[in-house]
Amino acid sequence: MTYIDDTLVQKANLRFVSKAMKQPLLSIEEEKRITKLWKNKKDLKSLHMLINSYEKLVITTAIKFRRYGLPFGDLLQEGNIGILKAAYKFNPKMNVRFSTYAIWWIKSSIQEYVLRNWSIVRIGSTSSQKLLFFQLSRIKDKINNFYNGENYEIKNKLAKKLNIKISLIDSFSERISKKDFQLSQPNKNTDYNMHPIDFLEDSGPLPDDIVINDDIEKKRKTLLRKSLEALNSNEKFIILKRHLTHNSRTLESLGKDLNISKERVRQIETRAMLKLKKRIISKNVKQDLI
Repeated sequence: MTYIDDTLVQKANLRFVSKAMKQPLLSIEEEKRITKLWKNKKDLKSLHMLINSYEKLVITTAIKFRRYGLPFGDLLQEGNIGILKAAYKFNPKMNVRFSTYAIWWIKSSIQEYVLRNWSIVRIGSTSSQKLLFFQLSRIKDKINNFYNGENYEIKNKLAKKLNIKISLIDSFSERISKKDFQLSQPNKNTDYNMHPIDFLEDSGPLPDDIVINDDIEKKRKTLLRKSLEALNSNEKFIILKRHLTHNSRTLESLGKDLNISKERVRQIETRAMLKLKKRIISKNVKQDLI
């Protein structure tokens, strides 16, 4: 993405935040009326009023997760998905404000996005590992700044709270301290505008070799096709089914198809292979390929 594109995205995010923060909050009576209209009659206007009124929740929650280095616009989008889920699942009969209910869906949606995109390698699969990731991210600086004694006490309390081993905390702490290495990121240690990917050796064939190999492969196929013309129908059938297919047939199965014995199939195969060898080394066929 170019610098101009980044600037446009930032301006769009600012306009969205500015507009959302100016939206008035709903009173308890208004909220009950709107949520009932949406729940009972699926009134889209009521849904828009409900979402717009509590868009501030999405923004404030997304801001808390900016420290993970992911695009703020994406965090907002995930938060909006969360508040929509909350609107669909909210029951107006519950004695609770919509904001209290929605905040958990917003937070959950953003957390799932962070876990999916923070690293190429999956961070955590179990609920305790996911919780540990966010707990460690919050207290990482605190742990690093304390000496070993207090450091151990902090990790010990966290381990007891999450019912996990301290060794898991150590391994997670090491993982979240190292971000993914981007091959396209400029290398500051070089005098030129070089990227790590520029120093990787391509082990694949050179373009000239690819062209030559393709030409050789085409000639081989043509040579084989012309050589098969020297075989009769039974010989060609056996060679094709035995040697020129991914799932090679057995002599016995081919014998059943041709209504001959397994030994007779082997004899025909041997004769056909000799014919092919003679045909391939003949001067006439080679000249056709030049």
